[in-house]
Amino acid sequence: MSEKLPVLLIDDEEEITFPIATFLEAKGYPVTVTNSGSEGLRLAVTAQFPLIVADIYIDRVTGLDILKAAKGTMPSSAVILMTAKGSVRTTVEAETSGAFDYLPKPVDLHELLQVLQRAELSLQPAEPLPPEPASGDEIVGTSPVMVRLYKDIARAAQSQAIVLIRGETGSGKELVARAIHAAGAKAKQPFLPVDCAAIPENLWESELFGSTRGAFTSAEKDRVGIIEQARNGTVFLDEIGEIPVSFQAKLLRLLEAREYRPVGANTAKPVTARILAATHRQLEAMIQAGEFRADLYHRLNVLHIDVPPLRERVKDIPLLVHRFLGDANDRMGRSSRLEPAGMNVLETYRWPGNVRELKNAIERMVAMSSSGPLGAAEVRQILGLADTQAMPASTAQSLEEAEKKHVLEALRACGGNRTAAAERLNIQRRTLYKKLDRWGLLHEGHTSVPETQVSKHNEKS
Repeated sequence: MSEKLPVLLIDDEEEITFPIATFLEAKGYPVTVTNSGSEGLRLAVTAQFPLIVADIYIDRVTGLDILKAAKGTMPSSAVILMTAKGSVRTTVEAETSGAFDYLPKPVDLHELLQVLQRAELSLQPAEPLPPEPASGDEIVGTSPVMVRLYKDIARAAQSQAIVLIRGETGSGKELVARAIHAAGAKAKQPFLPVDCAAIPENLWESELFGSTRGAFTSAEKDRVGIIEQARNGTVFLDEIGEIPVSFQAKLLRLLEAREYRPVGANTAKPVTARILAATHRQLEAMIQAGEFRADLYHRLNVLHIDVPPLRERVKDIPLLVHRFLGDANDRMGRSSRLEPAGMNVLETYRWPGNVRELKNAIERMVAMSSSGPLGAAEVRQILGLADTQAMPASTAQSLEEAEKKHVLEALRACGGNRTAAAERLNIQRRTLYKKLDRWGLLHEGHTSVPETQVSKHNEKS
């Protein structure tokens, strides 16, 4: 297209709309800006812009309201939503209501440009909308990797294809599977998780497919297998890499033919349940080692979702801690709270056990506390970390100096932009502030280069 299509930009913060509008206008887009949700809604309906970029949380009128109104009056419009508070629920609602894309804040201007260019090339009438998804969002996180995960879940929920969920132990793979089920058309049907590592090799067929009376010595009556129990719901095969090689061919046939035969039966039964699978293992390496069938892997990997480890979403740790701490206090009748120094320890720990390890650590802290504040010493003790106060002075000083050098190098590499430096260091911005304050560098000129307006808004969001 030689002439760019007009864009309606809606966000309640002028410090957000100004740099975006300036950037897009420099790229040739005519941009109309409003900082009011109600005015944005009016323009979306009356002026019928082909391209709309809107924040989800504006004021009483939300970006989702604008999306639905715009698609109602002009189905071909492409609506791109922005948010700093992503969740499965809002992402699913955006996807099912016809949003063209969903971007985390602070918005990467070049990514937004690419999305707009794709939107211009693919404007078309919206497809019929699937049923309204069920609520039940249990996944916590607002970091960019989680926003991407929410988008993957929402798209998988609209399909009936097999999904392979990959991620480290404790990262939340079953929560992702449950979210896909809850947001899909089968939400009111059963969700049956299967721990593949817990089923003995000789029982796989009868556990999954069921058996008839007399099929083997101890079969005194018909047994209903997991596939039949799920009816029209979802079967979640957790840790699919643990399925024995001897059963993998039969599972492949079930997936390809969409039918199975109970042990001892003469006729096959149709599979009406959706199959989701998860693994923490590298299935490609298992194929090379002859431990997993390549054809089964390719059949399982129709769609795949990668769940990020906790160390890649440090920004979400305070949100997770708040939730786990509240749950543990309610359950144990405590009023434990976490001091900033204790939170700092949690944010800098690597979490090899991911979210599950964090949840268990918080529960231990509450169980062992006397309803008082949890400081750095208590947190380090629970995590089994060495007490830095007990280190020789020379060792503690060298570690401190190494950390200080690393932080300053990140700041210089980011031109003094503290938000960018915090992201580069994979820590919270307030954690970076605390470190600079501890070293007496918080107000030093070389670390206080003014930040972009978009970065400032991210602070508020």
